[in-house]
Amino acid sequence: MKIRTRLTLQFILTMAGILSIFSVTILLVTDIHPDTDITTGMQESAVEITNQIVQRPGGLYAVSRQELDALAPSDIAVQVQDQNGKELASSTSWTAWNLPTRDQTAQGTRGNTRVMNLYRHAVIVGGHVQGYILIAQSANIPTKRSLLGVLIIAALINTVLGGLLVWLLVRRATRPLEHLAATASEIAEVSDHSLRLQPEGPRDEINRLAHTINGMLQSLEDGYQQVQAVNELQRQFLADISHELRTPLTIMLSSLDLLKKEGGTDPDFQASALENIRLEAERMARMVTQLLILARTDASATMTREPLLVVDIVDEAYRKAQPADSKLSLECHELDLLEDAVVLGNADYLKQLFLILLENAFKYTPAGGKVIVSGSLNEDTVAITVADTGIGITESDLALVFHRFYRAENARFRSGMGLGLSIAQSIVEQHGGKITLASTVGRGSRFTVLLPLLNRGDMGVMPASGEQAHTGK
Repeated sequence: MKIRTRLTLQFILTMAGILSIFSVTILLVTDIHPDTDITTGMQESAVEITNQIVQRPGGLYAVSRQELDALAPSDIAVQVQDQNGKELASSTSWTAWNLPTRDQTAQGTRGNTRVMNLYRHAVIVGGHVQGYILIAQSANIPTKRSLLGVLIIAALINTVLGGLLVWLLVRRATRPLEHLAATASEIAEVSDHSLRLQPEGPRDEINRLAHTINGMLQSLEDGYQQVQAVNELQRQFLADISHELRTPLTIMLSSLDLLKKEGGTDPDFQASALENIRLEAERMARMVTQLLILARTDASATMTREPLLVVDIVDEAYRKAQPADSKLSLECHELDLLEDAVVLGNADYLKQLFLILLENAFKYTPAGGKVIVSGSLNEDTVAITVADTGIGITESDLALVFHRFYRAENARFRSGMGLGLSIAQSIVEQHGGKITLASTVGRGSRFTVLLPLLNRGDMGVMPASGEQAHTGK
């Protein structure tokens, strides 16, 4: 059932109840408190007629029918009685109405549709009752049954008219709701979250509801666009990771095929092929490790930490990151300042951090360029900087390169997943540190990692420089 129909029915029932109570009240009041206006009018007429009669010679005993007809109004019948109640004279209307000729104490006699009211007035002259004036008045007053019928008809008419009026008003008030429902249904059918409701009329509850729904649709549209963007990034990621993993696998398989054909006849070729296989296997291992770190970060997994010498971590990453056939120069400056720098962290995570920065520097620095690793100590932090003389990063991309799957426009000529710097930033943040970037297009980039130093009182027994600390994964 529609809301306007329910409201109309509720109004009709309410109005019917109110009119019923009103009608019953009128009937009760009418029955308990009879109309006193007629009695008062009859009393005044009796006094006036008495004054006229007693001033004439003979008084009551000399009055005639004609005089009573002249004194009595047209709707009143008059009878004059002596002190014993005997009729002395009656008006024509008294006889015509067939009224009683003797004293009656009843207020009146009722017909089907007429109430006959009688009033008896004593005529006192000189302190003695000389006789009586009887006044009878007929009024066509509806009986209780006829009054009830009129009230029922009036109640029905008022209820029907009121219900129709309320239905029209409610229909007008709920028309915006119908419009909203139709628009919402259209949006659901076409699955177009960019459509919006068009609120009409004053800014009432319905209008505010429309604006609220529009806000919800906007949120859904934003969420849908984000999901689409993530899906697109995931598709691109799958394509990139497939390419990244396929390349070292292809090189390894090719090297194995050549080894099979050549056999052991050429020791130098065999050693070179095995070295290529080892390098590509390490490259795949690094990619798998980075993906594992990414998965653990998303799962908020807790990593194992222990005191670590920073210089050992940087040195190992330095040795593993430099390609054997690179035409770049890799330099280390002032790493000896980090000999006693100790941080609380995970060796595998930190090694991946510096490998990512070094590999990025090698990847985007042209032949003849330079990659420099340097370190410095502050009061409570250790800083490791990886700088290159590569292609650089545009200013508009500086704030975006740490986003997952993002790749700068001038870096897309190289294969990659767009995850390295995002993983690097995550590792630094998990160690309570900070990574900063400064870059100039065409002149190179400079990444600086700041890690909090471990207090000497918390270090315990530390391994000597050059020894690798063991860590759990």
